[in-house]
Amino acid sequence: MGTIRQVKERYGRAFNALPSAIADTVQQTSGVLLELNRDQLLQGRNADGELISPTYTEDPYFKTREAAGRYAKYKYLMEMQHKARMSFVELYGEKPTDVPNLLITGTMFFNHFFIKVTKEAYTISSTGEAAPDIERKYNNRLYGLAPLSKEFYYFGFIRPTIKRVYGK
Repeated sequence: MGTIRQVKERYGRAFNALPSAIADTVQQTSGVLLELNRDQLLQGRNADGELISPTYTEDPYFKTREAAGRYAKYKYLMEMQHKARMSFVELYGEKPTDVPNLLITGTMFFNHFFIKVTKEAYTISSTGEAAPDIERKYNNRLYGLAPLSKEFYYFGFIRPTIKRVYGK
């Protein structure tokens, strides 16, 4: 391959151009990042890729375990409607019945998602009326891509950008 100096000379411009190219890609595909975050939540996954907790039957909101179970079954019956809202249904597979998907009727939590992109990072959040309560309840681990979503995004969007910049 050559010396470090030769590598720097060959790839120096591309290396310097890469952060800007990646930032541009993230900006142009920010809608995909939002969809991936929404979909993983609809599939019951937090930003760590773990199942959202508390589950319905662990949730202190419900007075009894039976009431939580009825609500979980009610939400599960609507699963096809929830999947119809998703862009990346196959990414996480089936959501367990007892795991919340955070689809709230009335003021929608998901309808108020936004993304802020800078050259260094992106931030996903929600301005929905219910967002502060939901964030508290689920320990602020809702926003951001889970490992499977990150991998999907990397191979679908970031890696092609890197290949384009480096000409491979």
